[in-house]
Amino acid sequence: MANILITGGSGLVGRAISEQLLQRGHQVSWLSRSEDLSGRIKKYKWNIEKEFIDERAFEGIQAIIHLAGAGIVNKAWTESYKKELLDSRVKSSELVFKYVLKKNITLKSFVGGSAVGYYGSINSGHIYSEGDSPGSDFLSRTSILWEKSYDPFQNEGIRTVIIRTGIVLSKQGGAYRKLKLLFQFGLGSPIGDGKQAFPWIHIDDLAAIFVKALFDESMTAIYNAVATEQVNNVEFSKALAQSFKRPFFMPNIPASLMRLVMGERAITITNGVKVSNAKIKQSGFEFNFEKVAEALKELAS
Repeated sequence: MANILITGGSGLVGRAISEQLLQRGHQVSWLSRSEDLSGRIKKYKWNIEKEFIDERAFEGIQAIIHLAGAGIVNKAWTESYKKELLDSRVKSSELVFKYVLKKNITLKSFVGGSAVGYYGSINSGHIYSEGDSPGSDFLSRTSILWEKSYDPFQNEGIRTVIIRTGIVLSKQGGAYRKLKLLFQFGLGSPIGDGKQAFPWIHIDDLAAIFVKALFDESMTAIYNAVATEQVNNVEFSKALAQSFKRPFFMPNIPASLMRLVMGERAITITNGVKVSNAKIKQSGFEFNFEKVAEALKELAS
């Protein structure tokens, strides 16, 4: 049994990872804005702005999963929120490392979150793998600094794994939950021309990748976490409608309208990149959901 500390544990991905770890008999604790030591997952208080972490959180831990970060599409990308998006990822990582050194913690592994936004938000036929260069937009720059904040862990000799996550499909939240109601009523439609790539992954597979990264000593460096089947926005939308046995006939929503409503963050849905999962499969990971129809059928059940 291992003792795992997770930042951002209360989020969509953190909860799924925690559940898989608990099912395997591991001990899980979270860093949280409020303390609660009474549940099966102990929550220790931290405050990034005040550079504070309850030091009890580090007692007996063998590994850390770092998922902390403000939601990318939760608010308009004002300059102040862009700063929050970056600081909530980078400064939180720096703070955790500071306490690992302070407490002289010997970690067996550190697994850090990242995103396929690293490759940029340009519509391209190229299939991106881990060795490809980053893009140049805001999401790319954020991901670059996010990943760079993990360098100190690696430099200390800690086995460090970075997971670049695609669009997560889950009943509990995220893109799927936002789209579900529209498509259930037959009102779903593609965005823009619909040709933009939709690099997706089922929440169960994503959580399993993080768990594997924790314990598989052969895993180091960066892995893309996306499903095998490459689909674009139209193909995903059709499959989503079919999963509810609903018609798919609504006209495309113009990209210009999305930019008017969402501002700069509209690129998260009007643009997309194709991403390879060859490296994680080569590590021995087996997906439960490789095709989008299978994933959506399970989610609709």
